[in-house]
Amino acid sequence: MNSSMKKRYDITQCSFYKCRSKRRLMNLLLLNEEEFKSIEKIIRYHSFSQAKKDGDKRVITAPNEELKRIQKRILKLFTYVKRPDWLISGERGKSYIDNSRYHVHSNYFLTMDIRKFYDNCKREYVFRFFNNNLEMSKDTAAILTNLVTYEGKIPTGCPTSQIIAYYAYQEMFQYIHNVAEMHGCKFSLYVDDMTFSSNSPFNPDSLRNDIDKILRKYGHKPKYSKVKYYSKNKFKLITGVTVSSNHKLLVSNTLRKKIYDGAMSQIKMDRQKKIAIPKELRILKGRIQAARAINPHIFPEVNRFVEEKLYSTGSYKQENWR
Repeated sequence: MNSSMKKRYDITQCSFYKCRSKRRLMNLLLLNEEEFKSIEKIIRYHSFSQAKKDGDKRVITAPNEELKRIQKRILKLFTYVKRPDWLISGERGKSYIDNSRYHVHSNYFLTMDIRKFYDNCKREYVFRFFNNNLEMSKDTAAILTNLVTYEGKIPTGCPTSQIIAYYAYQEMFQYIHNVAEMHGCKFSLYVDDMTFSSNSPFNPDSLRNDIDKILRKYGHKPKYSKVKYYSKNKFKLITGVTVSSNHKLLVSNTLRKKIYDGAMSQIKMDRQKKIAIPKELRILKGRIQAARAINPHIFPEVNRFVEEKLYSTGSYKQENWR
C-alpha cells in the first residue's frame, strides 16, 4: 500500500508533536549519538543551475547525501499527517497533472505564481511551525529547523522543501483557500503555483487583489507577469497542462513543439549518420513520457524511434522500455 492510501492522522499525532527531548529527536531521525552530536557538520549543500520553461535559469541548492538521508526521514514522518485535498505538491503519487485534473470540470480560471517563493520562505516561519504548531521545545525545534533551512530560508533542492514550505505558511494558504471560497472558487496549490477556478463567472481582479494582500502580509507577493485569467471558451494552461473548453486534459503546444523539434533534430542526425548524444535522447524521452502521462497514445512513432536510439547507445535495457 503506498503512502497516499495509508491512514492519515491529525497533526497532533505527528511523530514530532511535543518532541521536547534531544534523545527522542535523535531516535526519530534514526541517528546514533555520535552523528547527533556532530549534526551541524552534516549540514552541507551544493548549488547548480537548471533551465526554466521560460528560458531563464534557476539556482538549485541541494543537500549532500548524508543530509539528504535525514531529510527523507523527516519527510517520511510527515507523510502520515492529514493534509487538505487542495494541496497537490508534496504528496507522493501526485504531480502537476493532478493539479490540472483537480480543476478540469471548471469553466473560469485565474492562475497566480508566488514570486521567488522559496527565497522568501524565512527560517523564522519554519521555526514557529515546529515550536508553536508542533509544540516542540526551542532546542529541538531549532535543530529540526536547521536541518531543513539554509542561509535563513528554505533551499530549493531538498526532499523536505515542498512540504515544509506549506507547513511554515499553512496559515497563509488557509486564508487564501477561504478567500477563494468567498469568491465561489476552488483553490489548489502546487509548490508556488496557485490555481483558482469556478463553473460560474467571478471577478478575477477582486480575487487577485485579495490574494495579493494576503501574500504581502506574510512577506510574499505574486509574480505579476504570470497572473492570468481564462474565460469559459479559452484553452487554459494550468501547471504545464492544457485544459480544454470541453473539460479535457491536453498536451500543451509548448511541450508538443519541444518534442517535435527534438525529434526532427535526432532524425536529421540519424540521416547524416551522426552519433546520437545520449543526454539529448534522454531529455527527449523524458518529454515524451511527460506528454504520454497526459495522453498515453501520443507520439507513438517518435517514442519508438527514441527508444531504439537509446537502446543502441546502451543507455537503458530493452526490457525497461515500457
